[in-house]
Amino acid sequence: MTALQVSGLRAGHGRREVLDGLDLTVEDGVTAVLGASGCGKTTLLRCVAGFITPTAGEIRIAGRSVVGLAPRRRGIGYVPQEGALFPHLDVGGNIAFGLGRSVGRPERQDRVAELLRLLELPGELAERHPHELSGGQQQRVAVARALAPRPGLVLLDEPFSSLDAGLREESGRAVVRALRTAGAAALLVTHDQGEALSLADQVAVMASGRFLQVGSAVDVYLTPEHPGVAAFLGSATLLPGEAGPDGRVDSPFGEVALTAPQPAGPVTLVVRAEQVQVSADATSGTKGVVEEVSFFGHDATIRVRLSDDVHVTARVAGTGIPDIGTTVALEVVGPLVGYAGDLR
Repeated sequence: MTALQVSGLRAGHGRREVLDGLDLTVEDGVTAVLGASGCGKTTLLRCVAGFITPTAGEIRIAGRSVVGLAPRRRGIGYVPQEGALFPHLDVGGNIAFGLGRSVGRPERQDRVAELLRLLELPGELAERHPHELSGGQQQRVAVARALAPRPGLVLLDEPFSSLDAGLREESGRAVVRALRTAGAAALLVTHDQGEALSLADQVAVMASGRFLQVGSAVDVYLTPEHPGVAAFLGSATLLPGEAGPDGRVDSPFGEVALTAPQPAGPVTLVVRAEQVQVSADATSGTKGVVEEVSFFGHDATIRVRLSDDVHVTARVAGTGIPDIGTTVALEVVGPLVGYAGDLR
């Protein structure tokens, strides 16, 4: 059964409309709603949770219409951004809180122990209080509390945003494993591209209250249907090109191939940073001058000026970074995504 079906959803704050007729289907696994701050992704999550009443549209959870239904009656789990654990309860009490009062003490204890194992946390944490846990442990306990009543759908509101990069990835993987084992679908709201692409089975890219593209992580990254998706995901540069009647495309890099043919005329080309090969030998390829360098340790991105109004970003190994001001030669590897018209 479909875990979540959103159809024609509209919602806002006061007179300002935020969601503009959204459609989304979550069958199972993890669906990440990805977008910049203010695009409407948290408003969507709060509508599904029942904290905001939409002005139009339908929300169905496990086949049941829930618009107008109280949050506690929707059969969902909810994990807020900071976890929001109860400071006066220990870990066991926080997890068992989601079970309600109808569950007996032995069953509560068994369920707490089961969820601690599921979230890859040691059993002795059950007697500790939230302030005695690390940030990653607190978030896993919040997920355990949401899973306690065995919901079919869990809503995750940027749950790892306050964690450092290494802990964010470790916690995210553990949570996804727990969700899969529990058989719960999840709707994950995030602005972190790496988090969405690495954790989600389905990615919905949002901008200005609309979905630009919904698909697998591979599809939205490698075959973006909209230039806004291409520009938002990864490190990409939009460049002008000209498609000829024979299918050939002229670009600042010379003649290039496209992933799909475009009609003759202006085209906008998507050049991923990893598609640009950089060579210190400026006797071949397209020449450019290095203007900026961003070093990340294992690799770096460099911004290269090809002409006064054309710049491109390239990714290079951390051990072979050219100096700012150096003239380098660039070549594009593989076909490029292209859109008809100058859409930059």
